[in-house]
Amino acid sequence: MTGVFAPPKALGGRIRWLFLAFAAFNLLGVIPRALGHTGFPLAPRLIATAAAAALLGWWLHGYRNQDFPVWMIPVEGIALAAISIGLHHWVGTLGMMFVFITFRGLYGTWRDVVTLTLVVFAASVAAVAYTQPDDLGELLQQTPGVPILAALTALVAETNRRQERAAARERVFARLGASLATTTDRETTCRHATEAATELLAGIPGAWAATTLATDTGELVTTVAGPAPVDLFLGPVDLSAVPVPGDGRAEPLDDTRLAVALRTDKQRYGTLLVGAERPIPTEIHPSLETLAAQTSLGLVNAAHAADLHHQAFHDNLTGLANRSLMREHLSHALARARRGSPVAVLLIDLDGFKKVNDTYGHAAGDQLLVTVAQRLRDGIRGADTAARLGGDEFAVILDGMDASEDALLVAGRLLTAIRAPLRAAGVELRPGASIGVAAWQGHSDIDQLLHAADIAMYTAKSAGTSLVAIAEEGGTAKVLSAGLPGSPPA
Repeated sequence: MTGVFAPPKALGGRIRWLFLAFAAFNLLGVIPRALGHTGFPLAPRLIATAAAAALLGWWLHGYRNQDFPVWMIPVEGIALAAISIGLHHWVGTLGMMFVFITFRGLYGTWRDVVTLTLVVFAASVAAVAYTQPDDLGELLQQTPGVPILAALTALVAETNRRQERAAARERVFARLGASLATTTDRETTCRHATEAATELLAGIPGAWAATTLATDTGELVTTVAGPAPVDLFLGPVDLSAVPVPGDGRAEPLDDTRLAVALRTDKQRYGTLLVGAERPIPTEIHPSLETLAAQTSLGLVNAAHAADLHHQAFHDNLTGLANRSLMREHLSHALARARRGSPVAVLLIDLDGFKKVNDTYGHAAGDQLLVTVAQRLRDGIRGADTAARLGGDEFAVILDGMDASEDALLVAGRLLTAIRAPLRAAGVELRPGASIGVAAWQGHSDIDQLLHAADIAMYTAKSAGTSLVAIAEEGGTAKVLSAGLPGSPPA
């Protein structure tokens, strides 16, 4: 036998394969024995041959699909009775009883095995009582071992199923670990976790899984796999009424739902929720707890990756985008500008910043930079980008403006905001700044647009006042708007 009928590598599969071969050998042996029994009418012998062939085909089909419906047990019992009548010998009937139990007992629950044993016993006794009533006593003397064999077969089957489920869980954890090792996103981590949870719940009717992430307003469902209940999507999940332990144990929410906290010793990230149409077996709880622990480590790694990404692309002092992130955002903005969405760049240089450092110390200078950064954040839209390029130089990308002239109005508002007094190191400072504006007018690349804004900014600074200037394409700066008279920080 090849393909699906080749010997499997797993121990449980190899046991089932060996018993299939044993059953097939015995069923094929029925044909010559039944047909060669010339001292008995031909019709029962032909029926026995057909029953053996049909039963063999059915067992091969069930083995291939690893499924034998319970409702077919009576039909199999009838086939056994037909074979026994055709064999016309109680020893052959006893042998077929053992074949039935040793092979078919490997499939189904304990209840299924009990049902199978009773049907097989009844069919065998009925066949012998019909064909050889005088030998019925001898058959019954040999049958006490049948229930023992059935119990041993069912025990082997249950042991194999447990081992296979354990191996399947190990494969789930291995795949999850490989996925989380290459994932730096929280939502993706949660999606892998919910998919793995549903694999652990495979075979349970209506099984589903969901993950929540902690927010300021509660825990919100992030990912769902399977037929999850609608109430999970109605808003923050309220877990306050149920004590979800911090030690990673599975806690029942109700008869069919479990919750496992996603947390470390220092922080709680959310919750793994699972449920089904019936109570989840306790043997799966440890696997869900292990899954939650593995997911928590994945969320820790995602948080570390997010921190590293933020540090790589943001200024450590002000939290604004750094030069690298600003250029990336500007590159996207220019692509949109070529499709008709205006974009402008503001370059901002503080006036007299070195004097602040020299006079009041670097702590005062740092506080001035942080304050200016916050004023820039407050003065732009969410779609815009504020960045610190280094020292006392800042930039703002105005993306998707209704008109290029709007950049001048924004620059004026930002200039007014920057000039507002502030206290640093116990003294009052009045910042000043020079702003250069360059609106995209077909500039070929980022550097050309930034160069135009730089020319505009130095034009404003050289004029001695806080001017808003715009650089025309070609590098010729033209002052379009004048700000308030500048004064260096004091």
